[in-house]
Parts: sequence; structure tokens; C-alpha cells
Amino acid sequence: MLNDFVDNTCNVVISACYNCGRGGHIAKDCKEPRKEREQCCYNCGKPGHLARDCDHADEQKCYSCGEFGHIQKDCTKVKCYRCGETGHVAINCSKTSEVNCYRCGESGHLARECTIEATA
Repeated sequence: MLNDFVDNTCNVVISACYNCGRGGHIAKDCKEPRKEREQCCYNCGKPGHLARDCDHADEQKCYSCGEFGHIQKDCTKVKCYRCGETGHVAINCSKTSEVNCYRCGESGHLARECTIEATA
């Protein structure tokens, strides 16, 4: 249980399971049969589709820049955390030589891409 790993200085709030509505676990660990739920769009709030497929372009709000009219995957103002430039994300960054790995200390890749095993 999550509370077993928390000391007395922390306040932990365990929300209800999205599948059964009971506390003490999350949906992926729920023992009840999965309930089918209708998809709901986070942009327009209407059922039957996801935000990335929303036809209400004027209602779409980007989570990166906060502007309406597009979603995050189509944002031209998205900022790369590798090079700091806008217009692309780190996975698509061509400036791999500018990054350093926190695991091995070498340049050209990030720790999650490192082939050196982590030392405990």
C-alpha cells in the first residue's frame, strides 16, 4: 500500500479508482472488470472523440503555449529542452552534441538513451 512508504511528515491523498470508484488502489491495479467508458474530448468536452481528433479547431487549446486553435502536437511555439529553441521537441532535435548524459557524463545523448548500465 502507498501509505506503507510514507513517513509521518507527509500528507498523502489517495483518490478513488477510476474503474470502480473505491479508494486504496488505482485503475490499473483494480480487480474489478474494466468498465467501458465513452471517450471524452478534453478540448470541447463532447463525447465520441479525443482532443487530437477534435473538429472544433477554434475551441482547441494548446497545453504548451496556452493559445487556442491548435493542440500541443501541432504547436510551433513548443520549446525543446535540449537546445532551448522553439518549433520542435527534444526527440526531434538535431543538436544532440549539445546535451550531456547525467548517467555516464558523455555528450551527445541523454540518460534515458544511455547504453551504460546505471551503478547503484
